[in-house]
Amino acid sequence: MNQSIHFLKPLDGDCLTDKAGVLGQDGTLAVAVRVEAPAGRELTVCGMPARYAAGAYFATVPLTGYQNRLIAEDDLGNRTEITVYRLSRATNCYRLSLDDNIWCLQDIAANKDTYTSIFDNPYFALLREAHLRYGAKIHANLFFETPKDGGFTLREMPDKFRHEFTDNADWLHLSFHAKAELPDKPYIDTDYDRIAGDFADVKREILRFAGEDAYAEAETTVHWGECTPEGLKALHDHGVRALAGYLIWNEKRDCGVVSYHLDRAKTAHASEVGIWKDAATDMIFSKIDVVLNSGTLDSITAQLDAAWETYPQKGFWEFLMHEQYFYPDYRNYLPDFKERIFAALDWAKAHGLTPAFLSETHLES
Repeated sequence: MNQSIHFLKPLDGDCLTDKAGVLGQDGTLAVAVRVEAPAGRELTVCGMPARYAAGAYFATVPLTGYQNRLIAEDDLGNRTEITVYRLSRATNCYRLSLDDNIWCLQDIAANKDTYTSIFDNPYFALLREAHLRYGAKIHANLFFETPKDGGFTLREMPDKFRHEFTDNADWLHLSFHAKAELPDKPYIDTDYDRIAGDFADVKREILRFAGEDAYAEAETTVHWGECTPEGLKALHDHGVRALAGYLIWNEKRDCGVVSYHLDRAKTAHASEVGIWKDAATDMIFSKIDVVLNSGTLDSITAQLDAAWETYPQKGFWEFLMHEQYFYPDYRNYLPDFKERIFAALDWAKAHGLTPAFLSETHLES
């Protein structure tokens, strides 16, 4: 890379939906490119002449496939390049995800002789209602164990409902989250083997009781959204390609919040573009737009409206809820748990968004 030329927009790793440019009749997406270089040069981007204005060079470049290499070079032989990704299937899509899931499975296991369906469980019944009413695609991240009510592990989940998970796998996916709720931030200092072992334990049991169709290997949210580069390598080696997170930087504590190992600059940029691929880890980071158990019911729509106005090129949206807020015996129980989920889904419907899993939108076909 020549330091006298560098891209200002887009940046290396940006994942762009069709809202980021102009869609042509031939299916290509024309995006505006801005490059910083000294004035007075003849500069091209992907062979197209760039014009100089306001301290930068501008060009419009077509994106033709999933992976696109953008090359900027000038008449003095200076040259630099970046890779950007076009996610056409992520345009105007959304996903509902739920973290910290295990109590619902503990209840099904405890009632395996009386329940005839997983939807006899009230929590799963609500998820099905969300799907039937809105067409929502729902992704649930699982703990392996919980100490609640005498303790439970996924090993105790019966496989008698496996066919039902398979039958509903077009809208309900399960994946790894962590070994357990405590300790907090369990993977902030993890080595390769610790998270790899926990991942393998959760995967094995999901495949046993729910089947391959219901298991989502390529996408997850790690508990607390903190993980070392070694931990991310372990996840990548086990098939994970996309991680959802808040992608927020806490200025007072000078650290990321549910932002994995990303530094301040990468966290800010990933948050701004919404979807960003880190070349160092070959991992996609996708922003969670609203945490439904935070704030008030009324604040959900307001927060999403503000993001819609702030990020007009954003194509994919994610709404996150945590399971434990569903239960009256939980210390932070939310009696409007259902209404919060439906508020986000109503917003998505009003804005013409289509339900989708991350693996359907963020990954190369």
